[in-house]
Amino acid sequence: MTALLPLLAPVAHYGLVFFGGLAASLHCVGMCGGFPLALAAGGGNNRSRQVLYNLGRVNTLVFIGALSGGLGEALVALAPFAAVERTLAVVAGLVMILIGAEVLGAVPQLTGRGAVLARATVGRLLGGVMRSQSPAAPLALGVFNAFLPCQLIYAFAAEAASTRSVAGGMLTMLAFGLGTVPAMLALGVARVLAGSKVRARLSVLAGVLVLAFGAATILRGFDLLPHGGHHHHPMPTAAGTDD
Repeated sequence: MTALLPLLAPVAHYGLVFFGGLAASLHCVGMCGGFPLALAAGGGNNRSRQVLYNLGRVNTLVFIGALSGGLGEALVALAPFAAVERTLAVVAGLVMILIGAEVLGAVPQLTGRGAVLARATVGRLLGGVMRSQSPAAPLALGVFNAFLPCQLIYAFAAEAASTRSVAGGMLTMLAFGLGTVPAMLALGVARVLAGSKVRARLSVLAGVLVLAFGAATILRGFDLLPHGGHHHHPMPTAAGTDD
């Protein structure tokens, strides 16, 4: 059983990220639900349009994961010391904790207001895309949608950066993105929105999960928890010795 732990840890890690995406999905519905609903009102084969829209979203999230993981990897490569690796994990964890507290309403909204304004602005600019019958239109809308400011994307991008790996970052954001697909797809196809109480409870759950991920990331930075899906390698200390 001990020999299986290195294999089970990444599976558990990405499974939890996927579950985080599921919990966050109704937050996504509340913030970006207007996009799939507009696609649904545009006519044509709505089901295929919704699939393409979500494919575009997830593709962009994986790209963000690659950038985040690559940035973390580059920072550690530039200064290959255990202290730098730990600092990256602690900073990523603190970012997640701050965003989780913001989602829970425990701290003032730092990113939420800007995100709402950005979505409203982009919604007006992309009105023609949402009405277009081109097969590429919903794909393009999904790609642009995932680039919009979003607290939970920021949080899991920080988690992706803490993997210090392009592959780890991509897998983190892929797991998160796939977790958001069922709710967004159901909204676009069935045009049914969950009740406000359900959305509020899942929003709280998403905030708590982000806080937990942030705390776990900090603890992993100090080697107090297994590194799960993170690509962790022993690194020399500033004195040139192994940590």
